[in-house]
Amino acid sequence: MTVAPEPDYHRLFEAIPGHYLALSPDLVILAASDGFLRATMTRRDEITGKHLLEVFPDNPDEPLAHSGLKLQESMNRVLATHMADYMPVLQFDVRRPLSVGDGFEERYWTVSNYPVLDADGRILYLLNHAEDVTKFFLMKKDSTEKEILHEKNRLHTINIEAEVYRQAQQIEASNRKLEQTNADLETFSYSVSHDLKAPLRALDGFARLLMERAPDRLDNEDNRLLGIIRSSSNSMARLIDDLLHFSRIGRSSLRHKTINMKKMAEEVWRESSADYTGQIRIDELPDAIGDEALIRQVWINILDNAVKYSSKKEAAQITISGTINHTGSQYHIRDNGAGFDMRHIDKLFNVFQRLHKPDDFPGTGIGLAIVERIIRRHGGNVWAEGSPGKGAGFHFFLPKEEAPHD
Repeated sequence: MTVAPEPDYHRLFEAIPGHYLALSPDLVILAASDGFLRATMTRRDEITGKHLLEVFPDNPDEPLAHSGLKLQESMNRVLATHMADYMPVLQFDVRRPLSVGDGFEERYWTVSNYPVLDADGRILYLLNHAEDVTKFFLMKKDSTEKEILHEKNRLHTINIEAEVYRQAQQIEASNRKLEQTNADLETFSYSVSHDLKAPLRALDGFARLLMERAPDRLDNEDNRLLGIIRSSSNSMARLIDDLLHFSRIGRSSLRHKTINMKKMAEEVWRESSADYTGQIRIDELPDAIGDEALIRQVWINILDNAVKYSSKKEAAQITISGTINHTGSQYHIRDNGAGFDMRHIDKLFNVFQRLHKPDDFPGTGIGLAIVERIIRRHGGNVWAEGSPGKGAGFHFFLPKEEAPHD
């Protein structure tokens, strides 16, 4: 297999369409595109390494010309704000080379100056884009509207190319920042998992050892307090695991495939229902397109939720059904358990928001937030309705799309 060579970004810059200069923050010319050299009648080896205004001075025959000063002011604004600066039409005459008679040639330009930032937001370079509008500017005197419109369209196309190039640079810089942020988050997640869970394991272990080694010296209250320590440390460990899982959902890449949702729901139910004494009905469910591991987590969390909140019901019942249309598939999980007050629906899918007391129904308060994040990442939607003491219904929608081919 032939390995593609590493891109030569210097050559790519020189070949891009349009008139571009790459400048250092002190306005020394570092690189120029071929189009810029042609438009300004200059040579790359003659201008690189020199100050911009040394190479392109104001026309001495135009005593009112201050284009160099205006260009310097624009660059200063970019350096101060780290934002692009756009200049109005500017007369900046170009000095002819000696081979064609020397002197200056009348030219009009629209000029845009952009910062090129590193991953930390510091300015590495300044990008100068100058588009020659001399023809259009002089047309106004003696040209037809059709010619003017044609030139406007040409300039608009060129400006679109420039904007696409600028946005591509910004996207590349943002991607570098995102990669670094993700790496930092992974390091932080490892630190949280290791540094916080280790003392929790120690608490649980020492409490358990104390209960085993001194049963005769501990009364009922002592055992109750040690039980609280063990229960609290285990709850905190589960909370840390859920938080890490929640944080990683948004960073992992999705691997779409066709999922047999009925089979998945039945498998998850067998794993979730060991102590459940109620009834379950799983109707036919349409297939879905999604990341199999993440969609399985959706079923786990929603079914765990249904089991937990209906388990205290004398005749507990859970029903799972699905529908399909031209936009995608919907899945419905209903139970006749504790339900919830619809006045608090806005809290239901938020992290740490619980609608029942922990003593009544244990949990970390993150499960439904994980469900929502997974479904949102798939471009879908999740919602619920309930009534206190009469049960709840949870529903999620996954859009229809073609599964990628292997």
